[in-house]
Amino acid sequence: MKKLRCLLAVAVLLGMCSACSSEHTADNNRSVDERESSSVSVSSQEEVSGEQSVSEVSSGLSHIVKDAEKPEVSPATVEKPLSVGEWGIAAKFCTSNDRYVEVPVRIVSIRRGGDVNEEVRRLMEQENHYYFEPDENEEYAIAEYEISLQDFPVGEGGTLCDITAFITGENGEALVLKDGSYWGTSVSCLDESTYYYEGVVHSLMAFRIIKNRTDYLLTVGEYGETQTFFKGQ
Repeated sequence: MKKLRCLLAVAVLLGMCSACSSEHTADNNRSVDERESSSVSVSSQEEVSGEQSVSEVSSGLSHIVKDAEKPEVSPATVEKPLSVGEWGIAAKFCTSNDRYVEVPVRIVSIRRGGDVNEEVRRLMEQENHYYFEPDENEEYAIAEYEISLQDFPVGEGGTLCDITAFITGENGEALVLKDGSYWGTSVSCLDESTYYYEGVVHSLMAFRIIKNRTDYLLTVGEYGETQTFFKGQ
């Protein structure tokens, strides 16, 4: 009996030592987890603070370069439109003084075909635009464009980076189809974010176009005001 009591005492003592060891291990693990969590948090903050350049501000689908050089613009007419990549001059309405202001604008690239239709659908839903389903002879195009707000009175209320644009035939009139009928469509600037900075904004616009037709103009600027013209692709 005495021997049995001794064995029980030893077993209880071993159990207590095991519990203490487990608790100590758990405390150490918690300390390591807390240190790792703290390290990740600080690292994430450093990455976030390092991401934003002092010269660039991103918003929605666009970004603005605040210290960009002022673009050199070229004259354009319906007869002599600009090529993709060239800067023209167009009127943009300014809400801070209720008048039109001439701003430099250019088309950087035009993409169409492939998965562009679905890309436009997704972007329009994201920005709460109404998506018009293209007819079987139509497809969507995405034009990346830049607009300079360096001399534009942004004002306290800020401004959108939109610019009015139209699709026309190469003569500046409605595009003529093979059957002799006329075709026209509007252009949607996709980003609805408000900007409070003066600089060059990179953004996107989308429009429907007849499949396999490149004989069109992208006319940019308010109707009845200063407009510029770009050769379609």
